[in-house]
Amino acid sequence: MVKIYFLDKDQRQQIGYDFVMDKIEVLTPFGTDIKKNLKPFKKNEKELLLIELRNINKIVQNFSDYKHTYRGIERLLLKVKDIRNSIKRCDNLTTLDDVELFEIKNFSMIIEELYEIYYQANESLNIECIDFFSLKGVIKILDPEENNIPTFYIYDSYSEKLKNIREQKRTLEDKILFSEDEDLVLKLKEERLKYVMLEDEEELIIRRKLTEQINAYVNALNKNIESIGKLDFLIAKSKLAINYEATMPEICDSMDICIKNAVNPEVDHILELRGKSFTPINIRLKSGVSLITGANMGGKSVTLKTLVLNLLLGQMGFFVFCEYASFPIVDFIYFISDDLQSVSQGLSTFGAEIIKLKHVIEHAKLNTGFIALDEFARGTNPKEGAFLVKSLCNYLNSLDSISLVSTHYDNVVSENMVHYQVMGLKNVDFQSLKRKIDLNRTHSVEIIQEHMDYRLEIVSTKDEVPKDALNICILLGLQEDIINIAKENYFNENIF
Repeated sequence: MVKIYFLDKDQRQQIGYDFVMDKIEVLTPFGTDIKKNLKPFKKNEKELLLIELRNINKIVQNFSDYKHTYRGIERLLLKVKDIRNSIKRCDNLTTLDDVELFEIKNFSMIIEELYEIYYQANESLNIECIDFFSLKGVIKILDPEENNIPTFYIYDSYSEKLKNIREQKRTLEDKILFSEDEDLVLKLKEERLKYVMLEDEEELIIRRKLTEQINAYVNALNKNIESIGKLDFLIAKSKLAINYEATMPEICDSMDICIKNAVNPEVDHILELRGKSFTPINIRLKSGVSLITGANMGGKSVTLKTLVLNLLLGQMGFFVFCEYASFPIVDFIYFISDDLQSVSQGLSTFGAEIIKLKHVIEHAKLNTGFIALDEFARGTNPKEGAFLVKSLCNYLNSLDSISLVSTHYDNVVSENMVHYQVMGLKNVDFQSLKRKIDLNRTHSVEIIQEHMDYRLEIVSTKDEVPKDALNICILLGLQEDIINIAKENYFNENIF
């Protein structure tokens, strides 16, 4: 079984990670590879994560003042081609062909121009841990006549022998062109073919020598490739932060999470298309378990996805979509919700949850991370589901990891747990809302959603249990007989 500690592909898509990655506009094949193989920083890489975040912050802060410089860098990045295979061949002293030599020359000329722009401005840009190395030596090898143009040719100046061969070949070609004697032309062509073969042999010898000479620069070429990829991805991250007004997170050492006004860009985009706005999320979490309760339609799932997305991105060295964020580097992030893929493979939703949960718990015994469970055990009967969620929460509360569990089950929160509740319809004028719905039954759900307060508030076990589910049933016009029976059952359970 492959252990996935920071969400699998489907889970990342589910929380909006793919949406964010689609907004990362890298310009080079090296930046594309970094984006494709992106991994979270580990605990022992905290300083590297901080450097990455500081670099983004510097670019974000000075992008407008040095826009011309960044535009110049991006113009050069757009010209970069992937020469890694040619570099590998050169490192193995496999003779390079004309196209490979041309691409290495072109790359070296780009580096020289980038080198000049970068180091002229870097005192102001002050970007850490990205260095470029001059490739003038490579250009001198591949441009012996100092034409300073991005083309390549096996020049006569590489070899006196080659120069003589080509002169003889050109002399024969002139004779062929102006001769009217067919027999003589045929004889001249045969003689020319010998010089063509001699030319090919001498060019091969020259390319072999050029490969050997460029081999001395393989390390510098590879370091420049690495730096281009880093700079490309760093600028792309910074432009994302600028476009979304993202924030540099604080990385703490304690197992505490503080998120203020967090947004999920994908959900925000969808709501914006519908003429609605995203309700920013505020939450503080610590070791042990915290719960979010509230009826369906209350936005609990969106809260978990938003939190998981921002924590994951922050640990990958991104600015986060929050007004403020502070969190530690964790060993893992797990998110368990409805798994339709597992259902299609023959597992029930509950079965899929249990299999994942077993793996999570085993990992959490040895490591510290973040666990998010969205409506765990919703696929069981309510009474049994409530018992299971309560038992699970009591266990998670004993671990050093931070766990956040959303549930619509009542009576699962203990005194020593942090309990958040979706405000929902708590402060709504119920009769006024009901009149609005009665006048427009076709859009009743949308009207309820518009009046739903998705903010979270901390509550205690002494606070009144909300009756949003029952209220929604009333607002949507469920038969009065059923409502009355429900009210009687609520009363018998001392909920009213």
